[in-house]
Amino acid sequence: MIKYESENSGSWWELLLAWKWPHQGFTFGYDLVQPDEQPDNGLYYASFLLYLGPLSIIYNFGNSDYDE
Repeated sequence: MIKYESENSGSWWELLLAWKWPHQGFTFGYDLVQPDEQPDNGLYYASFLLYLGPLSIIYNFGNSDYDE
């Protein structure tokens, strides 16, 4: 996992790699996950998932404090 948090703007992102054995899941494609509405507390995050057979690359990003 690679994480980055900006101290000035409050934005963050992380990059993850995930592995599934072929008998657990084997997929090619992508997925973009966004929240339906902007919540009142200002927390915004989204995820982009890229499926490459048994390997998944996951990119999460947002604009609020990561550990809240």
